[in-house]
Amino acid sequence: MSAMDQPPSCSAFDPSNPPNYGYTPSLAAGIVFVILFAIATTAHLAQTILSRRWWQFVFVTGAAGELLGWIARTWASQCAYSPMAFKIQISTLIFSPAFFAAGIYIILGYFIHIFGPHTSPLSAKQYLWVFCTIDFCSLLLQAIGGGLASAAETDADLKVGTNTMIVGIVFQLAANLVFAGLFASVVAKTYKKGKGILNVDELAVSQTTTKRLRTLCAATTVSTLALIVRGIYRSIELLQGWRGYLITTESYFIGLDGALMVIAVAVFVVANPHWLLPHKVECVETSLECGNQRGVMEKAADGSESE
Repeated sequence: MSAMDQPPSCSAFDPSNPPNYGYTPSLAAGIVFVILFAIATTAHLAQTILSRRWWQFVFVTGAAGELLGWIARTWASQCAYSPMAFKIQISTLIFSPAFFAAGIYIILGYFIHIFGPHTSPLSAKQYLWVFCTIDFCSLLLQAIGGGLASAAETDADLKVGTNTMIVGIVFQLAANLVFAGLFASVVAKTYKKGKGILNVDELAVSQTTTKRLRTLCAATTVSTLALIVRGIYRSIELLQGWRGYLITTESYFIGLDGALMVIAVAVFVVANPHWLLPHKVECVETSLECGNQRGVMEKAADGSESE
């Protein structure tokens, strides 16, 4: 991966000395993903500003990271030997999904506040602290590993950077798997026995809000699964090495990274938490202690019924 071993940045592809990718990145794929992530980034930014729900900047940051990574790959389609393009895309596309994982953790905190603490073994505050800390650590490891790998001048340096990236990705994947199990537990406890519908009838929410919560639950499930499958792919890819089959075959990267991240990003453009969550539980974004929000909702319901 040393720049000293590579031809000039925009040289024609040389099979005897392939670029770090192992191929010349597709221009068509680059353009398509740049357009998709540009739309998603703009949409997330607009929704965050309009809603003033600033925690949703994690979605903006994640989408912008994906956009930057695919801009670099589009650049690399014309200059496959460019060390700068390679460094940008390897770093941003490795750690950007961590921001969407953080957003999903926050959403689960909202669900716990809505459905009640009895639905979860951890409180909303504990979820945020535990999983966001794990997310930060995995993000840090991936960023450090990506930097070391892209700047490596020797095989030993490359191995250190690669192994650091693998630890970060596997750490994040393990956290996502644990989270998925806890999320499934919360959802399962909100279902009525034998009816298969979210058990929110006893809460102070309308039928419209109930449908919105189901939609957000489905969106969160889809995004979580996309992140997990993508994490499995990237872990195996790096374990095979920089000249392994997966990492040198672009179609796998397009399908199991790019396409899955489009799904993980776009699902919250359509099913944006601000429009789907009851506004009375939005306090989690500014304080980890929402107080007796659930009780306030229930009292408000009782008052409306007595009238």
